[in-house]
Parts: sequence; structure tokens; C-alpha cells
Amino acid sequence: MRMPFQHTRTIAWGDADPAGIAYTGRFPNFALDAIEAWFAARLGIDWYRMHRELGGGTPFVHMDMDFRMSLRPGDVLCTEVRLRRAGRSSLEFAVRGLVGGQVSFEGRFVCAFVDDATEKSRPAPESLRDGIARELDPD
Repeated sequence: MRMPFQHTRTIAWGDADPAGIAYTGRFPNFALDAIEAWFAARLGIDWYRMHRELGGGTPFVHMDMDFRMSLRPGDVLCTEVRLRRAGRSSLEFAVRGLVGGQVSFEGRFVCAFVDDATEKSRPAPESLRDGIARELDPD
């Protein structure tokens, strides 16, 4: 089993409400930031470069999350990203956020490769396919 990609960030005051609890709406951002970091680290391209160099991107077409523990400013969030499934034109990620080894959130995120010019689904770019196959962790 491949080790999950880990993305670390500290929860900031701006992520939280006046009571010092992270806004629920920030959690998808935490996960998507980690997935973009996965693209950069594991496939060698971030989302901006994907649009500029490959003429398309990977908008998310599905996401679901379960919340286990609140987050507070100063918490060091380690978000684990695993590529669970790779279709012809889509990728499914399992994402888990941990603070001090305790699960804060878990989720499933599906993105599709889309051509910028046509705004239609397209196969994963050839230049990314080997990296995608290498990263696939179906367990």
C-alpha cells in the first residue's frame, strides 16, 4: 500500500468564527488545498499550470465529507490524500484530516478532466497517466 500524501497547515484565526471554531465551509477548502498539493508533488503539476500547459483542468464533480472533531486556530492539520480510483476522465480521492493523530474529517472527492476550450470531459492527459497509475491506491 502506497503511503498517503500528507499536506500540513496551521488553522488560522481567519478560518474560525468568534468562538474560535473553524467554519464548516472551510473544511472543503482544506481538503482541496491538500489535493492540489498532491497534484504538484505527485504528478509534478499544479492546477494553474495544468490550465496553462495542458489546456484543461480538473473541476470537482462530487464531494462528500464526514466531520469527526472541530478545528481551532493554532491546530496543526495534517491532511492525508490517497488516489482511490482512476477512470478514463476522472479521479477519486480519499481525504482525511488529522490533528494530533485524531481524525477531524474524512471525505471523498471526485474530479473530472475537462478541456478549457470545449468545457467538456476529456481523457486524462497522456503526460499524467503514468503518474496517476503509480499513485493509485485502491485499498
